[in-house]
Amino acid sequence: MLRAQAFPGREWATVSEIAKRLQAQLHGVVALVSRCEEAGLVKRKPGTTDRRQVEVQLLAAGRRKLEKLALLHQGQIADLTEVVALVAKTRE
Repeated sequence: MLRAQAFPGREWATVSEIAKRLQAQLHGVVALVSRCEEAGLVKRKPGTTDRRQVEVQLLAAGRRKLEKLALLHQGQIADLTEVVALVAKTRE
């Protein structure tokens, strides 16, 4: 769900973009998106610029679920943010 929101300037991601970000096989991501869609967390729609693509949009129920998960894992997210910042600093 988070990967569908991780693209600046838009409220959706394609299935192939999500697969790339998750480093997962496309068919596996399709199955995940299907389960999220059945649970009422996301919706799919044909691409606006390329009808061959499928856009995955997070629904209100998905946003609420994501917010709950973020609060639950707030400490882990903070730790991860620190690690990412340290790695970025060492690469400079």
